[in-house]
Amino acid sequence: MGRIVMAWELGGGMGHVMPLAQVAEQLVARGHELHFVLRDLAGVADALGALARHPKLRLWQAPIWVAQLQGLPPPANYAELLFHAGYLDARRLGSLAEAWRSLLTSIQPHLLLADHAPTALLAARGMAMKRALIGTGFFLPPAAAPMPAFREWERHDPARLAQTEARALATCNALLSQWQLPPLQALHELTAADEQFLLTWPELDHYSPGAQGRAGAQYWGALPPREQGAAVHWPAGEGPPLFAYLKCDYGSIDRVLQALKQSPQRILVHVTGLRPEQRQRFESTRLRFSEGPVSMQQVVAQAGAVLCHAGSGTVCTALQAGLPVLMLPMHAEQLLFARRVAAAQAGLYVLEAALSQQLPEALRRVMQDSHLREGAQALGARHGPARYGDVASQVALRCEALAAAA
Repeated sequence: MGRIVMAWELGGGMGHVMPLAQVAEQLVARGHELHFVLRDLAGVADALGALARHPKLRLWQAPIWVAQLQGLPPPANYAELLFHAGYLDARRLGSLAEAWRSLLTSIQPHLLLADHAPTALLAARGMAMKRALIGTGFFLPPAAAPMPAFREWERHDPARLAQTEARALATCNALLSQWQLPPLQALHELTAADEQFLLTWPELDHYSPGAQGRAGAQYWGALPPREQGAAVHWPAGEGPPLFAYLKCDYGSIDRVLQALKQSPQRILVHVTGLRPEQRQRFESTRLRFSEGPVSMQQVVAQAGAVLCHAGSGTVCTALQAGLPVLMLPMHAEQLLFARRVAAAQAGLYVLEAALSQQLPEALRRVMQDSHLREGAQALGARHGPARYGDVASQVALRCEALAAAA
């Protein structure tokens, strides 16, 4: 049986672990040995459930960059994202990359499955293992030089993008030289792999939106939600309700909850990190808070629309059920994704700075606008489960084949 490392290095939240967990369930059932090497182990027990105690699974802390860079503009492309992970120079990155190489040497995997783990991919070069990437389009940038800017709502100096890419490339090549390995000719070669599992739809691809998506890419489809939530209990009343999945660390969470409380809709809200005083202040006969995660299958079968922060999993689950979505993006990746959904006429998004002016009307539209509902239904019909089948099983089978070929 194969030995597989599942690595997560950059980004926040257990949304990186959940796709790996679904694939892992299939692989351990087939007898493979799995090593989860993760940025954040604090929430893994909840994310993995019983899988965390499986005898075929081991947990490791990923080597991660913890320093905070000051004085840099927000990252505009993949190279500048890497700067915040230590890629400003080889001296800064060297120990981190060596730690990844030591870990991979100790485990000796047949396959490295990377979810936003560029330093793991760099460290694995020259080692006898297959490499695969998994995630949404944002974490699998296209093979272009220079890599495109993702803050498409801003103007960017092409010279800046070329310079930042050259610096990140030089950092990679300095380390490869130390390991006596061939240099990368372009930065996108860092994310070259034996397989890329694009877990999205062409229209929602962060970098290459449209019905065709990026040239030559295979879209594996969106993973369904894991059924580990509690039964849904809506507030009493008539008409389809709204479901909201929000995070307490959203800067304007109280303003959002106040707007929901004042809305005429029946609303069930799940807020991660909800404080008792927030529950007391905002709960009403029409607004109810869940005690924990709820069954998304029940949600999409009964709700009229979904409010969230533009997380890919939640959005795609709603759209597959034909429900329009209202999104409150928290960072550039989510804003880029929200723009794709809006372009497909399947949802709306509101920036934090515009909440007071736009949120009440957006709540009304997402529940009542027939064009948004038709757009969501059309997108869901094109990308229903029948088109992709059991995504987790198909990814697992391909991982098994890669590991066997190592």
